[in-house]
Amino acid sequence: MTKSSISPAELAEAFARVKTLRADVERRERAIGRKAQQLARGLVDLMKAGDYLYRQTIGIHAFDVNGEVCLAAAYLEEVRGEYRYRYAVLCGGEAAKRALRTARLDPGDSDEPGTGRRIALATYSDHSDFIERLPGYIASVTREFEARVRQTDLAAGQIQDAKRQLSTLAGRGETGPQVSTTKHTGSQLPAAQSTPVPRPRGHRGVQRGQ
Repeated sequence: MTKSSISPAELAEAFARVKTLRADVERRERAIGRKAQQLARGLVDLMKAGDYLYRQTIGIHAFDVNGEVCLAAAYLEEVRGEYRYRYAVLCGGEAAKRALRTARLDPGDSDEPGTGRRIALATYSDHSDFIERLPGYIASVTREFEARVRQTDLAAGQIQDAKRQLSTLAGRGETGPQVSTTKHTGSQLPAAQSTPVPRPRGHRGVQRGQ
């Protein structure tokens, strides 16, 4: 046995060390996965079925699962010379996985519903991608709500303007054209006037006493 060779005891110790590290990594990754699912549920509370977000080549689809909304990440990958979508279910479990086969997703970053969809529960790598991009997804949702707030502010301002205009018109007595609803009786109708019949030329009429 040379000096560089490993003894059976050292080899056994090395294998034991690797197994311990692998178990520790798997435990940590499962914990990260559970936390990523909680984050996905937090994000989906701000979305509705059919919503779509996109950050750094990965899209996020919100879809309905028996009345609840779940999330899946969409990856466009090359498979045997052609590009196909792969979906990683971020929350909702097996029920979401089944529902995703027939779910209608944003047509700009998805394929047609059906059994041909490549769907699986999210792996640790998928969860890591989601966590890395989550600040960007939240920023997109925030901008959308800010835009909706501006729209409601604009509508509220238009309502106030309309109220002021109506109040001004009411103060001037300009209430618009009035339509009379008074019923006319026969006595109130104007008397009919006879139209005089013109006499022929040269006719002098009948003189009395002749």
